[in-house]
Amino acid sequence: MLRDIEFASEDRINTTQQIFIEEKISVNTLIIEPVRMARTTFRERIPSLSASTSHYLFNRLRGNRWLNGRSYLMYNPRRRFEWQEFLFPPSIDDSTTEEIFNDLKKHKDQIIELLNTIYAEHEISYERSYEALKWLKDVYDQSKTRTVAAN
Repeated sequence: MLRDIEFASEDRINTTQQIFIEEKISVNTLIIEPVRMARTTFRERIPSLSASTSHYLFNRLRGNRWLNGRSYLMYNPRRRFEWQEFLFPPSIDDSTTEEIFNDLKKHKDQIIELLNTIYAEHEISYERSYEALKWLKDVYDQSKTRTVAAN
């Protein structure tokens, strides 16, 4: 992940890849990029979330200067926590309706995890899962072919 400077930093990934290559272990790199936000992003990623709640979340992030001019999250939600205050009000207020308030409560854990994925400093992500699974299948198929050929 491009923004990860600790766990999955570029240096750590390169070092690990080199070790794998030296040990003749198949290795592949799939870059996980930050997700550009839109009013529909939360609804697209969490289909049970209402469209109005998705718009609310986007507008609150933008209004509290958490999105840059290109609509990418500017701050890591795992390092700064003020977003919890402005995204999840303790009670219904001027910024929320009962529907949005209940939707936020119901989906809070999913929203938190999605923010981590959107920022792109997350150890595991579904963003490139299809390519990862396809690569694993290809490696498996190749190893199976080599095993049959060796017998």
